[in-house]
Amino acid sequence: MIPNKPKYLYIAFDLFPSRKGAATHIYHCLKALKAQYGTGILFCLGNDDMPKFQFDEESDLYIVRFKDKIVNFLERTVAFQQQLQTLLNNSLCSQLALIHFRDIWGGQVALKTSSSIKKVFEVNSFQSIELPTRYAGISINAITQIKAIEKENLNGADAIITPSLVTKKHIENEYNIQRNKVTVIQNGVTIINGKTKPSEIQKPYFLYFGALQKWQGIKILFKALKEIYDLDIKLVICSSISEKRAVFHQKLAEDIGVSSKILWYFELDKLALSGIIKNALFTVAPLSQCDRNLIQGCNPLKIIESMGYGIPVIASDIPVATCLINDNVDGFLVQPDRPELLGRKIRQVLADSKRIKKYGTAAKKKMNTQYHWKQQELKMTTVYKQLSV
Repeated sequence: MIPNKPKYLYIAFDLFPSRKGAATHIYHCLKALKAQYGTGILFCLGNDDMPKFQFDEESDLYIVRFKDKIVNFLERTVAFQQQLQTLLNNSLCSQLALIHFRDIWGGQVALKTSSSIKKVFEVNSFQSIELPTRYAGISINAITQIKAIEKENLNGADAIITPSLVTKKHIENEYNIQRNKVTVIQNGVTIINGKTKPSEIQKPYFLYFGALQKWQGIKILFKALKEIYDLDIKLVICSSISEKRAVFHQKLAEDIGVSSKILWYFELDKLALSGIIKNALFTVAPLSQCDRNLIQGCNPLKIIESMGYGIPVIASDIPVATCLINDNVDGFLVQPDRPELLGRKIRQVLADSKRIKKYGTAAKKKMNTQYHWKQQELKMTTVYKQLSV
């Protein structure tokens, strides 16, 4: 069967599919877009194992991937934009009704298209905040230019969605964007009946899962583990990045003296990961007190998914966590960037198994009534419908 002409284009300067939280969010956005528009196109990043062009019949989705290997980040974004423009010039895009973009690089190109095509900007981060943490040598002038592009994208979009109240406030206050233009649609959870824990995890354990960026507080977690070294407990880390990219973090654990206390897993699929989550005593989200978390904001999928499975979380006491966790009701909060306090909190929680179970039950009830992915998809569809009127 010949597919219909696409009615929407989703642009993501992200790898898809992948084990990262971004890919989960992209997947659910695409489901909402399909419900409203039918056939669509995804323009995203790809690796060597992924086709550059394909049509996914189940999703009714054309997927076009940017696969150029360009080391310089900004040069890579320019090449990404050039290929996106080529795609938009193709007859495949002749019937687009909406373009949804989740980064300024795609947004710059999208905003040049006809005003009859509605534009949705999905804001998960700000490059003016992210890039200095990744590239220490980036110039102030470059950051100023990037911030101007961010403002241009926010002003030019017909609607803005973001998963975090912290991010919404930053958009409104820093960029002077009207409140009614910004809709908060938080991340969600889908419960999977996963396998039991791997046989090599024989002792009780607590869990960290997700990416390993500095702002996630991994070094703080390792130092906290040193504080409870005497306890017969393991930390399991399920990294969303490859073992090769996690060598630095494994060496860091060795230098701090806790490598023997850690079991590592890499790039697990959702089924395997769900089994490890459900068998954990609790999980940890030791987010750092930095601009990335305090000003830009985020909506930690690791917290939402853990609570959704009935596993309470020990998290940093910062707004992006407190909007999800009620301290000593359905989880635990601790002052950020203080490994001795995190270690003490872990020790206290381990000593009270009844409280772990009680808070886990409360966490599961909250997530499954307020944060199911189906609910979030309906909110996305509502935004798209309003733009179609």
